[in-house]
Amino acid sequence: MKNKSLLLIPLLFLFSLWSSSLQAAVWKNQNNWSNAWEVKYQNWVANNWKPNFFMNPNNQKYYRIPHDCADAIYLMRLVFSYENRLPFVINNANKPGKLLSNQMNQWDRLPEYQRLRNFMLYINDRVGTRSLSKDTYPIPLSQIRSGDLYVQPGSHSYEIVGITDTGVPVIMSSTTPASPKMMIQLYAFPFFIPKDRQNMTDGYRRFKWPRNILKPMQQQPGYSNEQYVIAAATGYNYVAFTDIIAKKLRRRPEPLTEKTKRVLQGLCSFAKERVNYVNDGLRFLHKLRSGRGRGVTRQCMNAKEYDYYSTPSRDKRLKRYFQEVLNIAYAGGVIKEGQITPQLIARAIFHDQVPPKLERAMDQTCRIAVYPQNDHKYINLRQLWQNIAKGKLSSDPHAPYENRWGLTDRPYVKRCPTF
Repeated sequence: MKNKSLLLIPLLFLFSLWSSSLQAAVWKNQNNWSNAWEVKYQNWVANNWKPNFFMNPNNQKYYRIPHDCADAIYLMRLVFSYENRLPFVINNANKPGKLLSNQMNQWDRLPEYQRLRNFMLYINDRVGTRSLSKDTYPIPLSQIRSGDLYVQPGSHSYEIVGITDTGVPVIMSSTTPASPKMMIQLYAFPFFIPKDRQNMTDGYRRFKWPRNILKPMQQQPGYSNEQYVIAAATGYNYVAFTDIIAKKLRRRPEPLTEKTKRVLQGLCSFAKERVNYVNDGLRFLHKLRSGRGRGVTRQCMNAKEYDYYSTPSRDKRLKRYFQEVLNIAYAGGVIKEGQITPQLIARAIFHDQVPPKLERAMDQTCRIAVYPQNDHKYINLRQLWQNIAKGKLSSDPHAPYENRWGLTDRPYVKRCPTF
């Protein structure tokens, strides 16, 4: 009997290992969120969250994970939680009152890195810009830090990965549709202003700690509705609102020349980001019409596809961005004859004709490669503004690139439904 008992010991040990592996969480929690861990998270984001985070073949755990703007924000928090064995808990947007966490065990037969990747993809499929308001809360403008975020539900969201000496956020964002790609980094304020004063679903925000996930935003440590009050007090004036934020965050003033240069660079990046959107839509449309993939040809996108690839809200923001440059261009500063400065370039954008030397300087400042088949052919910001001002840009993803960018006077004749 004694010998039989001894024989059972290794069997019981193996069974316990087997049964525990069947109940394996995505990762085991060894730490808990605290103010100290929040500071570590801020530092980690500032030092590690780079545009190529998901495109680095040296880090296979995260390599080529698809993402859009909201996915990237959730993944930023998820990855840090995983690497530091902290709990990751968010609301299940599809099942109100239910939660999604790293304690889920439906991938328990897989190795840890595969559990992690499956969990990341699972989360991506269940989050969006509208779910962020449930998992985050608004914060005081003076407390904006790396690791925080800005969300405009139903439109776009940004990770904040740093703050410059002059109080300007360093923002990162991804784009729709979800796919493996580089993220986009800008030294700029998110081009939105928080307006949802009643429900406070938009604006500058921070993740809730897991133990507080079901508590309303007003009960979160550090909650503030300040940004909504300030935004309303400015009459929702974007420039006035962002100037207030900069003054709260800066360590030194931002000279006009430096501000003009920053805004020009931000405008250029925003315009180049539209290039990616337009080209993605054109490629998808070609795939539809050629029958590549499923072998079934279609001439028109459905409502979901149209929503992915059309750019109406982005085009409105692009126009407003130009208008901000116009305001800054004539905000002061001395223009010296023969000297090409950021201030002069900003003013030249809004002139129909400029000297050849200045035109060349504008080409060097920002080349927007709007021709899909020719990376060496481009337009500059002045040419883009002329097309915008004339109302020639099309937001319709079915339109040829010439109409998407206003490169032709021939109007686009719609043959597909718009949504």
